[in-house]
Amino acid sequence: MSPSEPSAPAPRRLRFPARIAARLPSASQAAKALAFAALVVAGAWTAYRYAERAETSAMIERATHRLDIDESTLKGELTRYDYLPALLSLNPDIALLLRHPRDAALISRVNHYLADVTTDSQAAAIYVLDLHGTTLAASNWNQPITFVGQNFSYRPYFINALNNGTGRFYGLGSTSRLPGYFYAARIDADGKQLGVVATKISLDPIEALWKRGDETVLVADANGVVFLSSFAAWKYRTLHPLSAAARARIDAKRQYGGPGALADIGLVPRRRLSPDAEIDAIASGDPLTASEAATQRNEFVVVSRTVSGTDWRIMSLTDIAPARKSARYAALVAALGLSLATSVALYLLQRRKVIAQRLAMRETLERMNDELERKVARRTGALARANKSLRSEIAEHKRTEATLKATLEELVQAGKMALIGQMSAGITHELNQPLAALRTLSDNALLFLQRGRRDEAENNLRIIAGLIERMGTITAQLRRFSRKAPAELAPVDVERAVANALFLVELRLRKENVEVVRNTLDPSTPEQRLVLGDANRLEQVLVNLFANALDAMVDSAVRRLTITVCADETDDAFTKLTVTDTGPGIPEAARSRLFEPFFTTKAPGAGLGLGLAISAGIVREFGGTLKAEATATTEGASFTLRLRRVNAQAQDAHMDESIAHTWVDAESKKPQPSSPTQDTRPSQSKPPTQSVQPPPARKA
Repeated sequence: MSPSEPSAPAPRRLRFPARIAARLPSASQAAKALAFAALVVAGAWTAYRYAERAETSAMIERATHRLDIDESTLKGELTRYDYLPALLSLNPDIALLLRHPRDAALISRVNHYLADVTTDSQAAAIYVLDLHGTTLAASNWNQPITFVGQNFSYRPYFINALNNGTGRFYGLGSTSRLPGYFYAARIDADGKQLGVVATKISLDPIEALWKRGDETVLVADANGVVFLSSFAAWKYRTLHPLSAAARARIDAKRQYGGPGALADIGLVPRRRLSPDAEIDAIASGDPLTASEAATQRNEFVVVSRTVSGTDWRIMSLTDIAPARKSARYAALVAALGLSLATSVALYLLQRRKVIAQRLAMRETLERMNDELERKVARRTGALARANKSLRSEIAEHKRTEATLKATLEELVQAGKMALIGQMSAGITHELNQPLAALRTLSDNALLFLQRGRRDEAENNLRIIAGLIERMGTITAQLRRFSRKAPAELAPVDVERAVANALFLVELRLRKENVEVVRNTLDPSTPEQRLVLGDANRLEQVLVNLFANALDAMVDSAVRRLTITVCADETDDAFTKLTVTDTGPGIPEAARSRLFEPFFTTKAPGAGLGLGLAISAGIVREFGGTLKAEATATTEGASFTLRLRRVNAQAQDAHMDESIAHTWVDAESKKPQPSSPTQDTRPSQSKPPTQSVQPPPARKA
């Protein structure tokens, strides 16, 4: 061991007080501790609120279920006796008694009958009143407290029964002072009012059933007076203070009475939980309820609803104390958990700080050394990066330009392929018919040759040759249209381009019964037919316009496609081509966006909205314009294509070639009488006919 090793512990003992000082809490640590304490408090409060809300929601759900049962029970009890008036009206003695109220024998029979019905139905009382409200007969005629001879004309149930046919009322009996539900019905005979039959029902069994539950259940009338309650001290008291007018109306009906009747319960709303639920508090200091256990409960979860078919409101009051007790337990658990998590977090942070301080000095030295080296490297590489960046930018511009040009070419070709795809079903149908005919004709020709019938065989072979020529024309036109070639501006015969485009959509024109009207140029001015452009791409633009017009006219009653080629009135250097349909037209709001990419007025899935954008780009390359004309909504859509004319020298060089091509096209299309297109000037063509089927072959 070297002599320098024993002196190593001395520096550590000198650093020990510094370590103690480093572990003392600093101002930032105190701030962190306060922040964590605030986090614990906030978490406990959040847990308390969440648990209270969950428990309250559970209480509301239980109370709602209980109210469903209580309301069903109450309604069942109220409607249980609805059959009695109809039953009693069947007894002729009652109607006879109302006509002869002084017949003692008749009164006795009716009294005994009402007593028997009351016993069977378990109603409290049934009695018959005349038109003046005087009781003529009653089921309690032989009891100490009887309704016989009493006048109830002031009771609402009697008044409503006379006026409306039936009447309902709850209140204390004016004779017996016993509460009950009164149901009355008017008795008529021969179109005349004879009297009223009333039934009194006791709802005490329902109150007894409610008292077995934990919740306080009560029913209040339209004035807010509680007349049914599982808490007896609240009976005939009000949910809110009554006005003087309401109190006078109740006194006039003699509806309620007793100690504390019509006094305010002291129910104070605290917080609304839902449309039918809230938290209410009971005001303290009520001498009528101070001795009851219910007054020890400060706040309640109140769930209420209107009893269907009445103006009553049934309510359930549940003590909120258990929910808050559970919420306090949840808050305590959350606080303990957060405190533990906070302690662990503080320990880990402190440990991390100590480790970070140990590494700080080493990292500082390394950083200073590395910084010097990085500065040298940055200065050296800055110039190299600048040169490289400049070269890359130049190359990127060239690549971008080439990519843009290639993309435009691909987009134009994709537009062609899309149009061919839309026409594929029609083209397939157009080729399948000649193919089927070829099979039949060739088989028949073979049979004719075998049997020596050369004339018939030669006739079939001539038909086969015509069909093959027709199929060749279709495929040649498609090959020429789909050819991918760079755009080269050259003289183009606009009338020939229109004819070629119409040929491509010819089957769809026949299938959809579209009339084509062509207004061509004056034959005396053939120089106006030659425009500057690319024939293949001009036909692509026209096919796109024709296809859009056909799509627009799918639901139109009149389907007419009008194509007009004429000189531009505003500029002699241009020829104008207009395509007009009889569809629903283009809304003004959509016209300004028609040539935006991916904008379409068709139904979803019917197109990508690129056709007009591609067409407008192609026409711009020609030096022309494509725009949608403003027309009335009922006149369909109209698109105008303006193309530059070819100068005089190019016209003379191209005229012979154009005439030759036009003659060849006319000769090739002579065997096609089913084409719906016609050339007219001021007149319009006849409606197109259906596709002509191949001539049937003669059979052997």
